[in-house]
Amino acid sequence: MEVLVADNDKRVFQAFKDYEPDFQLEFGNPMAYEVDAVVSPANTLGIMNGGFDASIRRVLGAWAEVNARKAIDERGGIKIGEAIIVNTYHKKITKLVVAPTISHRGEMGGDSSFIYDVAYAAVNVAKGANIKKLGMTSLGTGARGLDIYDTVIHQIEGIHDALYGNE
Repeated sequence: MEVLVADNDKRVFQAFKDYEPDFQLEFGNPMAYEVDAVVSPANTLGIMNGGFDASIRRVLGAWAEVNARKAIDERGGIKIGEAIIVNTYHKKITKLVVAPTISHRGEMGGDSSFIYDVAYAAVNVAKGANIKKLGMTSLGTGARGLDIYDTVIHQIEGIHDALYGNE
């Protein structure tokens, strides 16, 4: 499986570049590239109304959020650090990986280390679903307002460990 991280914040993009990740890195929106699934950092209820999630809704349609919320309800909830996959009705981006970075109450808590768990879960669940190429943006650097460099290194480590194990 391949992972593409794309972000349209120059500071975030530069932070990823500085760490020289072993996955594809691009400037912009990950949905502008050839991916068959994308990661939503929606909250723990699957509400997708701001930041990158709003972009997902514009591209994939409101049904992406409807499917995410339904799946979360059916499984009895989702926690930060967990991830699920739902179908979309988009021709190319057929799957949405919901990997919350914030609770439904807007609780942020703690430092950026939880981003490792979010990135790991998102990539791991995508691998299990035979996703060929997963697109994501930075996790936690937008609405969460976490330190960019701390957050980026945790995300890179989570992606790497999910792709290759703890080599």
